Amino acid sequence: MKFAYYPGCVARSTGKEYEVSTHAVCEALGIELEEIDDWNCCGATHVSNQLVSTGLAARNLVRTDLPVMTACSICYSRLRAAVDRLEDGNIKKLVNEALDVKYEGPKEVRHVIEPILEVLEGAEDLSDLVTEPLKGLKVAPYYGCLLTRPVGGIDSPENPSVLEKLIRLLGAEPVDFRLKMRCCGGPIFMPEEDAAADTLIRILRDAKKSGADLVMVVCPLCHLMLDANQPMIEKRFGEDIGLPILYVTQLAGLALGLGAEKLGLEMNSVSTKPVLDKLQEAREEEAGEGAKVC
Repeated sequence: MKFAYYPGCVARSTGKEYEVSTHAVCEALGIELEEIDDWNCCGATHVSNQLVSTGLAARNLVRTDLPVMTACSICYSRLRAAVDRLEDGNIKKLVNEALDVKYEGPKEVRHVIEPILEVLEGAEDLSDLVTEPLKGLKVAPYYGCLLTRPVGGIDSPENPSVLEKLIRLLGAEPVDFRLKMRCCGGPIFMPEEDAAADTLIRILRDAKKSGADLVMVVCPLCHLMLDANQPMIEKRFGEDIGLPILYVTQLAGLALGLGAEKLGLEMNSVSTKPVLDKLQEAREEEAGEGAKVC
């Protein structure tokens, strides 16, 4: 299984732990990634001109003959939206006038969740891959705004379940998380900090109320908001949240038996130690019970 890998802008900066864990997990599962040469910004949400954003995305898509895979849900949504828009002959003509390599299309765009699920679901014996199942761990799946949009992609935009499916395959328990599709407030954080903070505290409160040990995210912006900004939110509202925020690939990597260093867990702002400690306790307890039976 081979893909053209589109890192996205934040993969080499604030989302470095996502890229590190993405490469580690894909390597462990035999998913080959070939980085797109000379890639550019996907034309993310801050590019208000739709034709310009479509052209930026198209320039990435034409630089490979392979299906394109990205770990960022914003990039995933933007690249897929461009593929949809380029079905319009007029838009395609205008975009191709600006491109050296012309877009022929359509192109296949995948989120990293999809090949991970395909490999795990296709395994003859799941335990050969999931060597350290996440038993006893309760996970709040956070979809955010864009993973399931535009329509026709990875899952239903109204009632998705793909993250819950993956969590169960990894041996953990998905919790009922009412605000799992609520916007993290990232796009309005700078101009409307109060509104963004109110959104963040509601999401974090809901996740904690659900009994989750952690929140699993699929977007670098969501991770930045829920993880890096969590100390600021605690201070602002006078509440102790202390809820680890892990990327989907970090969580998957733990179940695959990859070490914390390979998954970039030390880069997370909120300590992931409570998650690691709970997993260790569960394994020691299971080992003890096994010894008693023997």
